[in-house]
Amino acid sequence: MQEGLSSYRLGYVANCLSLGLGASHTCRLAGATPQRLEELIELNLSELEQLLLFNEARGIELFRIGSSLIPFGSHPVNMLPWWKKWARDFDRLGHIARRSRQRLSLHPSPAAASLTSVHQRVRDAAIAELRYSARILDLLGQGPESRVVLHLGGAAPSRPEALDNAHRMLDAMPEELRNRLVIEHDDKIWSAREAAPLAREHGLPWLADNLHNRIEPSTPEMPLEELLRESAASWRALDLRPKFHLASQKPDGRPGAHADRIDPADFQAVLAALDGPADLMLEAKDKDLALFALRQNAAVLSPGAAPQP
Repeated sequence: MQEGLSSYRLGYVANCLSLGLGASHTCRLAGATPQRLEELIELNLSELEQLLLFNEARGIELFRIGSSLIPFGSHPVNMLPWWKKWARDFDRLGHIARRSRQRLSLHPSPAAASLTSVHQRVRDAAIAELRYSARILDLLGQGPESRVVLHLGGAAPSRPEALDNAHRMLDAMPEELRNRLVIEHDDKIWSAREAAPLAREHGLPWLADNLHNRIEPSTPEMPLEELLRESAASWRALDLRPKFHLASQKPDGRPGAHADRIDPADFQAVLAALDGPADLMLEAKDKDLALFALRQNAAVLSPGAAPQP
């Protein structure tokens, strides 16, 4: 960890390119037999252990688990009592994460978990996905700083109605589930100035993303310093360490597409905007390799200040 007023920790998402592992093996719905699901769960939990040990050995204290750790974990096709059958495995994995201070998270796809949908079947599926994701963090013994990252969803049939649906869904959600969530603005529909009040009203933190803020800016625009400051305040109000997403635009990619690595200029801009200790989840195609590259960049700019690979 880099020390000082604006100390930070870096993390990466799901797949470790150094190991060639991702703990996210799944199958087609038609092939999701109990036997096949058991095989995949065993494989994914084994890979997750290797990932956590890899992180521990390299001082990586921030990691996002892939949503397919338990294939079809929120779908009726998976009738296995996986949380009981593999309870000892989760205990062992949780011990590794806790002893190495790894802050874990999950991030369901917007298609799997939408707050704004008017359709009951979509809302029911979202609750099932969020319950599954929260259960993973609970089984791993993670504290309240470990959250399920959630986008709002679509804006149909109108923005006011969609936001009203989101409020009603959060109001009806069990407290123990709601307290595992963090709301994130996105790069297509909902800006930071729209997502933040929703989170605030329900006592939730909201997660700032530098690239999303660039692609889907707020009205009025929210400078990076304000974005991070306001997001950090929502975490600190709950006595939690702030966490942000850090990404760079892929050259020649669609707006919002993640680059392979983090542009050092984006990294330095975020560091300069920090108003205190924070965690930075890197959303980059090169995963752990992008993290190691940033460590090297930080070491060159401030020798001895950054963590070593």
